[in-house]
Amino acid sequence: MQNPIKDKRDHSQDPLLQVEDLSKHYVVKKNLISSKTLIKAVDNISFDIAHGETLGLIGESGSGKTTTGELILRLIPADTGRVFFQGENVLQMDEKNMRRKRKDIQIIFQQAQETLDPKVTIGEIIAAPLRIYRIVPATEIEAEVDRLLNMVGLTGKDKNKFTYQLSGGQKQRIGIARAIASRPKLVICDEPVSALDVSVQGQILNLLIDLKKELSLTYLFISHDLKVVQHICDRIAVMFKGRIVEMGDKEQIMVNPRNDYTKQLIEAML
Repeated sequence: MQNPIKDKRDHSQDPLLQVEDLSKHYVVKKNLISSKTLIKAVDNISFDIAHGETLGLIGESGSGKTTTGELILRLIPADTGRVFFQGENVLQMDEKNMRRKRKDIQIIFQQAQETLDPKVTIGEIIAAPLRIYRIVPATEIEAEVDRLLNMVGLTGKDKNKFTYQLSGGQKQRIGIARAIASRPKLVICDEPVSALDVSVQGQILNLLIDLKKELSLTYLFISHDLKVVQHICDRIAVMFKGRIVEMGDKEQIMVNPRNDYTKQLIEAML
């Protein structure tokens, strides 16, 4: 009989993130007379991400990609499974410790304008995590905001603007600046370029690649676009109806896919 998995591990030997047997199911009833339907949004999935790696999680809408990211961050509760980050099972942390852990796990959302407060300035948006996590002394916050803006291709002058004064690409840069402000180790990129024009997508992807190198980041990159995933990721995990149906190095996935659904994705791309 195997020993049960402990809730804390020697993470010096482990990947940065380990997801094990993670599930999230919903019971849906359309009306009073219909029977209940079980929706397996995420169905017993497992994967890991090494330090400094970018793992692409790809699949069509409704495949469970975004739900997976939300489960890792505990934005929604998991039904079963374990999520080890730096050797600790975040699903069993109390709220106080989980709030601290979120300093090291950040997210870039698909729709930046929906997650940026339109009533406060850009500078205040970026300064918020600096204050919450006490990244720098209060006297250095303004300079740190300027530094973060420069890192994402904007300037210190932009900190006095509001979100309605920015383009879609600029808003996404603000979302990225906010995500990296806490100096995280893992960033979950949830469709970060899908809402942008094609010309801007490449700029944001290249920015993410540069930041990964400069800040030694690790990415879970969620997307429905295989071309985007191929450009930025080291490995690819393919999701279909809540399950990971294929996973491997991007060269292996692109050149020699084994799963029929993966083959369909590649054919659609070509």
